[in-house]
Amino acid sequence: MLGIMSEPAKLVIVGRKPLIRYVTACITVFNRGESEIALIARGRSIPACIDTVHLLRKAFKKNLVVKDIMIWSEQYEKMGRRRYISYMKILIAQAQTR
Repeated sequence: MLGIMSEPAKLVIVGRKPLIRYVTACITVFNRGESEIALIARGRSIPACIDTVHLLRKAFKKNLVVKDIMIWSEQYEKMGRRRYISYMKILIAQAQTR
């Protein structure tokens, strides 16, 4: 994976690091004033992306809302064989407090 946070401050790319790293990255982005964050994972990192959202909601941000979930796959050739890799993007936001 490319790293924890990509160039746009609203994007967190989930990979093989411990979940708390991605949770911390999300909290940092929310504390900077962003209202929405996109978490993206591919392949075997997809369960870690889901677990990150659950951990973030359960332990740190009770007012977290999942706005959208996108799933797709891309195909590529490796050693003459066609391969597919799955991707998941979860768009989360903080609910407005009254």
